[in-house]
Amino acid sequence: MWKLPLPDDVPSVEELITAVTPTRGEPAIELTEAHKAAFLALYQLYDNLGGEPEPPLRAEHIAANIAQAIHDGYDATQIGSRLAGLRTRLQAGIPRCPFCGFAPVTSLDHHLPRSTYKALAVYSRNLIPACGTCNQKKGATIGGRGEHERFVNAYFADLPAERFFQARCAMVDGALVTNFEVVQTRGLSEPVFRRLSYQLQRLELNSRLKGEVTDFLVALEVSLDDAYNTPDGAAAVSRFLARSATSQERVNGLNHWKPALLHGLVECEAFCDGGFRIGQMNPGA
Repeated sequence: MWKLPLPDDVPSVEELITAVTPTRGEPAIELTEAHKAAFLALYQLYDNLGGEPEPPLRAEHIAANIAQAIHDGYDATQIGSRLAGLRTRLQAGIPRCPFCGFAPVTSLDHHLPRSTYKALAVYSRNLIPACGTCNQKKGATIGGRGEHERFVNAYFADLPAERFFQARCAMVDGALVTNFEVVQTRGLSEPVFRRLSYQLQRLELNSRLKGEVTDFLVALEVSLDDAYNTPDGAAAVSRFLARSATSQERVNGLNHWKPALLHGLVECEAFCDGGFRIGQMNPGA
């Protein structure tokens, strides 16, 4: 679970114009200076609200035909189309989905769905780079019925520099069982904690991470075995896992699933004491 750097909004007017201007022919809508000013004010309001689904962001003051043209213009963000540059600049430097942390970024998610918030359809800060699976599981909604049943905005979320994404690990019948969860740390507010917990469940991350955990631990098998074969045995394995967790935090951040897993394994005595050698991994069972 990552927070993304805020994308530059300087190209926003140009992207609006491109959205309503076919590659050939006249623009579907001629945007006047007044129209452009209205969109810029809407974008500023979006930023001020942190992307929360407040009624003013429905932009009912913008003419329906103009909002619809912007909505339809988003389709031109596909590769080879006139607005593909928007997709390219948002996905640049984001190699992995910020929601799951393992799948490559292949799509853009409308944080506020374009079916309802049409005037925001091509606003960069409403478009979150994501993998196709996370995008599909989130769906074209703001979430469930309650305020906590929403996704956090990866650009605006107030996330503390604390390890709030954690893994509980245990050996059960000779197999490793892991359970990832969001923990309410001192700096994680109640609303954000509840939303992240909802997000974890909605995206089915525990199920989807099973294969990733197995592959990751298989790659560590030789190093784990080497550590265990030293005089310190399980203690050496624990230290290796702790060092690896610190290394992963530097590379991927505090709340990526890899450091969360490694910290959880440090606390699993049975795993450190040779459990990593036993049978078939069964993460998340």
